[in-house]
Amino acid sequence: MLQMNEPHTKKSSCSYCGDAPINHPFSFWESMIAITLDKYAKKFIKYVPFFVKDFADLVPEFLFRTLAFLGFVEFSGDINKANSFRSRIIWEEAKKRGIIMEQVIFRDKPLDFYRAMLKIKNKSKNFYFESIPIRPEFLDMDKNWDDKVVLKQEFKKCDIPVPIYFELSFFSFLKFKNKNTKEIFDKLPKPIIVKPRVGSRGRHTITNIHTLKQLHEGIDTVLQICPYLIVEEHLKGNVCRATFVNGVLAGFYKGQSPTLIGDGKKTILELIKDLDSGRRDRVLPIRIGKELHDHISRSDFTIDDVLPVGVSLSLTHRIGRLFGGKTIEMIDDLHPSFIPILTKAAKIVGLSVVGFDCIIPDPSKEEVSQKWGIIECNSLPFIDLHYYALEGKPRNIAGMIWDLWENKQRI
Repeated sequence: MLQMNEPHTKKSSCSYCGDAPINHPFSFWESMIAITLDKYAKKFIKYVPFFVKDFADLVPEFLFRTLAFLGFVEFSGDINKANSFRSRIIWEEAKKRGIIMEQVIFRDKPLDFYRAMLKIKNKSKNFYFESIPIRPEFLDMDKNWDDKVVLKQEFKKCDIPVPIYFELSFFSFLKFKNKNTKEIFDKLPKPIIVKPRVGSRGRHTITNIHTLKQLHEGIDTVLQICPYLIVEEHLKGNVCRATFVNGVLAGFYKGQSPTLIGDGKKTILELIKDLDSGRRDRVLPIRIGKELHDHISRSDFTIDDVLPVGVSLSLTHRIGRLFGGKTIEMIDDLHPSFIPILTKAAKIVGLSVVGFDCIIPDPSKEEVSQKWGIIECNSLPFIDLHYYALEGKPRNIAGMIWDLWENKQRI
């Protein structure tokens, strides 16, 4: 049973969107414009005078205040309407500190935008932000670190471990489908992963690819939401999240996907039912849908097959208790050899709040003893991962973020 105020999954008509459904056509065109223009925009911004940047910072406030004046927007102090659990954690910590925080409500629909009365340049004023209140001076990014290709390009230059990867676009795929994908497929160790260049929550990410046909099918799935793709080797291990606040490792979370071990007698469906019947409190049932069927089919199994003795079968690339898996907050058990490398990565991106997703076989063992890598960066990380793990001590990362407004750091 879920505990009060814990996050829960949303129903989605698209199996590949998981618990975070989005409008496919809108996502496709939005990412096309964003990625195409991004490299030119970043170069241009370097030469923009500071007063123009200051004006740009005022746009959200001007927009929301204008919409409020016209009656389209109101500001709510009801914390129960928080649009994400990440935002609720931030809000709860604000209330503890006596910080007045309100949510933007657009035509009765709560948005994941908020305002808080804060001191900026020695003046108290409303600061408008999306989910996490990052100080204005830390908002500029010299590169789009949420772009998985951009991140890996920079990290590879600096000897930060990343998987082998190739970039692919909708346009090149249409024109040179067989040639491009065959060359990429032949160069990568198997299995392979294909995913959108931008985006999070594992949307339309296809893993465990072993054949060229599966790669083409995976690309078709990704192209539903993004015209730019990244194809990379499938590192084996746990999906881990390293979250930094002000350059300091604030939390380290390990998630595991639901996995079956064959006994040579029961079918995969029967083993799933057994696993579900013995699941721990707060762990949700395994979702049996198209994504699961496709995932196990790439390992040459169907749900009605008997799983051979000792064979390990992952049921999804999604990790954590919301998908029938396991979670642990383990910053105290992380091997110290990882910390300098992860800290170097945080310094490269230069963000005051950032989360890195890594694939690591065993985070408690020395990093040189295993093959691992950073697979993506989150400039607006889901800090709630560190609060509701099944095991480990929760980390008050929201408190660390608010501390930055008071010019102090607490770990």
